[in-house]
Amino acid sequence: RGADIPCVSFDNVGGMYQIVEHLVTVHGRRRIVYLRGPVGNQDSEEREIAYRQALAQVGLPYDPALVARGDYSDEGGQAAIEQLMAAGVAFDAVFAGDDEAATGVLAALRHAGRRIPEDVSVVGFDDLTFAAHLNPPLTTARAPIERAGNLAGRMLLAILHGEEMPPSHPLPVELVIRRSCGCPEQ
Repeated sequence: RGADIPCVSFDNVGGMYQIVEHLVTVHGRRRIVYLRGPVGNQDSEEREIAYRQALAQVGLPYDPALVARGDYSDEGGQAAIEQLMAAGVAFDAVFAGDDEAATGVLAALRHAGRRIPEDVSVVGFDDLTFAAHLNPPLTTARAPIERAGNLAGRMLLAILHGEEMPPSHPLPVELVIRRSCGCPEQ
């Protein structure tokens, strides 16, 4: 995403704040892991910055031990959480940078005998089709992917017709409450 190149993105800051604020105020979580994606991935970088800001806004200190590196895969999510547990890092919630990684988080926690959501709340990002069918159903931030595609197509047509476009179109994300955070499904 270049500074002057028109693009469609998601409001990672707003989405992260919704997640952290919900976990802290509704569920009393204090040790929230951010399972980020690959280094250099723009969304992952933005979400890590937003994670730090959201913690500050709810009065929690930033602890670098609670940032785990993943690769947006279920295997990567599982390995990252297994490493945190092996290192003795205490946590009571995990925000996985995408829903696929969250499936690996769920598997790792279950394998370790941790109950979801009683012991650890788990939240994903994207609201992929399978998220509602996991056990427990995954709380996630819904990125309006179809809307982003439509907007990108309209922007491309406008550019081809010589119209000026603003450089960025961040779309809001919506927190979709399901049971993996500890709420009854809405």
